[in-house]
Amino acid sequence: MTTQQKQSCLFIGIDVHKDTHTAVGISPYGEKLFEIMVGNYKNDFENLTNKVEEMKGTLSPFFGLEDVRGYGERLAGFLYEKYPVYHVPSILVDRQRQNATHPEKSDSLDALGVAKVMIQSIDTLLPYTISKESEKSRKYRWTEKTLFLNEHD
Repeated sequence: MTTQQKQSCLFIGIDVHKDTHTAVGISPYGEKLFEIMVGNYKNDFENLTNKVEEMKGTLSPFFGLEDVRGYGERLAGFLYEKYPVYHVPSILVDRQRQNATHPEKSDSLDALGVAKVMIQSIDTLLPYTISKESEKSRKYRWTEKTLFLNEHD
């Protein structure tokens, strides 16, 4: 991605946990535009995307998650349908934090670190993808769950 292309991006870094996720959106110049903490459910994910849509202006959103497989899998799958999503290795976030003047650790600072790594290294980060097998499994799980819930209403 060229510098000119990066100038039209909104980078959203997400620090992922079991029950909550902290997201920080920054401009292409590293200015913090927003911070939001959301739960790990679909309506929470919709609150996050609503916040992003509200704040993006003319910028194109790009999401980065430290964990796209474990605790972040549901969020990554939800975002994948609408936005580019990248896996940001935690080692890169740790390095970025260690080079800071005050290397404190918090969810907010980790999310900010993810976003900053995206600005610096987006071309080397792995985009999140869902394999065909995973997509089939995901659709099957939702279908089975829906059928079960409908039978027990």
